[in-house]
Amino acid sequence: MTEPVSAPRRFGVADSSGERHADWLELFFDLVFVVAVAELAATLEHHPTGSGFVQYTLLFVPVWWAWVGYTFYADRLQTGPDVPYRILMIVAMLAVAALAVAVPDAFHGNGSVRFALCYVAVRAVLIILYARAFRLDRSARPLTGRYLIAFTAGAGLWLTSAVVPAPGRYALWAAGLLIELAVPLLSARAIARVPFHVSHIPERFGLFVIIVLGEAVALGAMSLSEGGQDPLSLAVGAVGFLIVGALWWLYFDGVDGSSMRHWWISGQVYVYGHFVVYTALTAFGVGVLLATHAVHDHAVDGSARWALCGGIGAFLLAIGVIQLCRPGGPRDRRTWVRLAAGALFLLLRPLGAGLPLLALELLALALLTAQIVAEHRLAAGQKA
Repeated sequence: MTEPVSAPRRFGVADSSGERHADWLELFFDLVFVVAVAELAATLEHHPTGSGFVQYTLLFVPVWWAWVGYTFYADRLQTGPDVPYRILMIVAMLAVAALAVAVPDAFHGNGSVRFALCYVAVRAVLIILYARAFRLDRSARPLTGRYLIAFTAGAGLWLTSAVVPAPGRYALWAAGLLIELAVPLLSARAIARVPFHVSHIPERFGLFVIIVLGEAVALGAMSLSEGGQDPLSLAVGAVGFLIVGALWWLYFDGVDGSSMRHWWISGQVYVYGHFVVYTALTAFGVGVLLATHAVHDHAVDGSARWALCGGIGAFLLAIGVIQLCRPGGPRDRRTWVRLAAGALFLLLRPLGAGLPLLALELLALALLTAQIVAEHRLAAGQKA
């Protein structure tokens, strides 16, 4: 029976070893990040250049880190219904929505001020949540105290950036993010006192993979729509769509939560490595759409090839490294298959420069299919 909202609140982690799954508020919270990822993809689509890709990657960091912050807070410190928590999370959703809307102009004039202030609002709600945790849960104070200091310092630098002209403004953004990103890496002992759920966190990260794959699917469907009656455009979009399915298969068959049982190395690689997973999958989705455009607009042909091959290659390297660092990872031959395949796809861009885009996609699909078959055989052999 579902516990009513008015029931006594349970605060803090009592037992992180049991099973826990995403609740309805967490799933509702994820919806606003669908908008954020879509805006990031649109930014890359409209500026498919080297500088555009750098901006896309840099903007992905605060969006991804905002999601990570709330995800770990909810996992560790919020295990029951709580009216103030729900209110604050809904306010946080509004702040993230504002951040998402600010993405397109984040590197343009006053738009960067708006983006900075929106990020400050996102972090401010999280800071309030950690302040509540610090006050109400003494056992968690070694961790919540560290996070309060680091997150407040990071948000302070972002707030200061609003009155500092570029490029100093962007330097303050980077400094603020570096402080926030570093504190979990330097807090292994404090994290051990407030453990996370080893079943819940991988599920949450997998759900965010579904968000970015959903954006790739949406972009693939858009490419089919924009292809109109042109058979070549439709074929490019359709094959890209099938590749998305292969990437889904490889992720959910091979990336498990065992890495999160050991925070010092494998857990950190798991969390930070997923940033590459998310940016790569989204970039690949943009590449499918650009490939459809490139059938008739050769100006974006090179960008489409880089997004397609680079997106797949970076994705495979990221999940390969995540596997490599988990317990027993070096002994799993699938790890080396993924690392080798990732390197191959990065080389496929220059090596396949003379291939038509459809042929390049078909080759990529064939390679990924072969990899899936090989991994299944390796997994069967290891079980035997």
